[in-house]
Amino acid sequence: MNRRCLFSGILTTVAVLAGLSSIPFSRAAAPVAEKAAASTATSVKKPKPPVAPFVPGSWTIAVMPDIQHYSTYYPGLTRLQTQWIAEHKEKYNIVYVLQLGDLTNFNSEKEWERASRGMAVLDGVVPYAIVPGNHDYSSGSPPRDRLSTRINDYFPVHRFQKWTTFGGTMEPGRIENNYHLFEAGGRKWIIIGLEFGPRDHVLTWADSILRKHADRTAIIITHAYLCYDGTRFDWAAKGMKQTGNPHKYEVPGGVNDGEEMWNKLVRKHANVFLVMNGHVPDDGLGFQTSGGDHGNLVNEMVVNFQRLPVRGGGWLRLIEFHPDGKTIQAKTYSPFYEEYNTSEDNQFIFSLE
Repeated sequence: MNRRCLFSGILTTVAVLAGLSSIPFSRAAAPVAEKAAASTATSVKKPKPPVAPFVPGSWTIAVMPDIQHYSTYYPGLTRLQTQWIAEHKEKYNIVYVLQLGDLTNFNSEKEWERASRGMAVLDGVVPYAIVPGNHDYSSGSPPRDRLSTRINDYFPVHRFQKWTTFGGTMEPGRIENNYHLFEAGGRKWIIIGLEFGPRDHVLTWADSILRKHADRTAIIITHAYLCYDGTRFDWAAKGMKQTGNPHKYEVPGGVNDGEEMWNKLVRKHANVFLVMNGHVPDDGLGFQTSGGDHGNLVNEMVVNFQRLPVRGGGWLRLIEFHPDGKTIQAKTYSPFYEEYNTSEDNQFIFSLE
């Protein structure tokens, strides 16, 4: 089935929602809906910056933020994302995929089945790490407990153990807190995935894993860490001013927000280079760099496209590590629109010191 057929139902729905039902809808017309939904505050359009070229010898991590609405409404979009990743694995040297939580919207079996089928495209092709978001518990947000998630029914640990890069989990048989070990670009890496608003003993476990693998450059993924205002979630200082702080949900067993994670875990480890999360509303984008206790720079990134047209439009964040071992190019691409977003929040360079 070609992509146009796969999404004919989606495009019809988008046309109605956008008030464009009289226009024949196709992939080429899809960006019209996005433009119609965008701000019209100015009629002067600046030329788009060009797409940064892929540098030969680079390697890539593909990031799939919140796919919850795809699991509810447009499951084909998740599959389109993973198919694109699989098809471009060699071209862009994609070595890992990171999913940042909220695989579902209401923690329903139907949504989990759809998320599982979409991610299954990567099984045996590109290894991936996942974490639960607040919508992956109870009957969707707010999460009322930690055990109600169906994530382990549809993403059991043995599914990941097939990869030689899979390191393990905090609890036997539960994938919520996990880690992965791999090598790329002449460097050894570790990815640590943490539950939504990780509890104190989860941070203690993560601390032990980082100490054990202090020779590896670390990437931490979790669902809520950096807010859309470009600062860490900080309940003590900002409270409800930052929408979506984990403390807002009063999850039994306690939580830690971004600032607490920073002080209890992230800043203490010289090998932590990047922390990423999804979750937040507004434009869903933010980035800052903080100094760790050992003089290391920690890049902190939030990326979440769910508020864009077509419930997120299939946008991916691509993180390309250049062969110089220092330069990192962030890009944003949608296999649905078949185009890059080159705005300054979607295409930028940061560094690995």
